[in-house]
Amino acid sequence: MGTPEQSWSDEHIDVCFYYLRKKSKYDSNTLYKYSTVDCNFMSIINSVLAVYRIDDESLNAGGKEYHLNEYINGFRMHATVPWHMIDHIFIPINVKAKHHWVLMVISFNDRCIYVYDSLSSASHDAGVLAEVEKLAEVIPICLVSCKFYEKKGIDIATHPNYKSYDKMDLFDVYVVEDLPQQPSGSLDCGLYMVTYAECLTFGDIVSPVDFDPDLIHTRYASMLWDYDLKKEEENAQSDDEAPMRPPREISLTEDTEVHEI
Repeated sequence: MGTPEQSWSDEHIDVCFYYLRKKSKYDSNTLYKYSTVDCNFMSIINSVLAVYRIDDESLNAGGKEYHLNEYINGFRMHATVPWHMIDHIFIPINVKAKHHWVLMVISFNDRCIYVYDSLSSASHDAGVLAEVEKLAEVIPICLVSCKFYEKKGIDIATHPNYKSYDKMDLFDVYVVEDLPQQPSGSLDCGLYMVTYAECLTFGDIVSPVDFDPDLIHTRYASMLWDYDLKKEEENAQSDDEAPMRPPREISLTEDTEVHEI
């Protein structure tokens, strides 16, 4: 993580997003209400799209939608909260064809997905937007399935950002401009993505002032190393901070076989 010549892995990203998520959960004074997901989230999105059509009534067959709903209801990860309790969700996206990390932020009040990218070009942007489209299609379905809008208190019939859309319509997408950009040829896309996310935790904008990648590499590596040492000295262990999952309902039909064991 402290080496500029090395691209950040899923594990690096997940660790950083865990601490951002924990910061949000336990900082009651922050006005910017957010949470994060892990890198596996987009793998599940891709699985849904690879197996089912978006308009297929059997989308939930095989439990694919169930796994996404676990994220939304706050049952999937450490230090998480249900989505209806916050206003923004940070999602790390690995554009595998480009070997590149991008930050996407779902803003529920804006009904929009914001894209934060440390590279920009016509050919590159097309690959990024293809990933965004997957998210924009699936998320509305899952939010309705989880009764998110009722829990959040959003009346989609009267809310200014929702009333012109059907509840299943794709979310709007906005590519944020004037961001600090990684140097040409560098492998710092993961570093920039996490730094964008951390900047957003202090407000709703990322300053256009350029980052110092070497300094930020050192900072993140030092912070996580220090945290690990303190945990080891105190013999502390991370508890499972996700709420208990409710029992999963299984529908029995006349065709269901029940075996005694």
